[in-house]
Amino acid sequence: MYRLKQLGDRLYSRTFERQVTEAHVRAAILNTFTYLGMPASVRVGQIAPAA
Repeated sequence: MYRLKQLGDRLYSRTFERQVTEAHVRAAILNTFTYLGMPASVRVGQIAPAA
């Protein structure tokens, strides 16, 4: 999360196509952080699969 915050809150690219790409990269980073932060849920009474 620290690295994402270092990028700042604005887009640095000048052309629209590169701004779109930059926004997609930021979204992918946030989605990855969200995925990594989610707990692995298991129903009660069910055996958890080996990781």
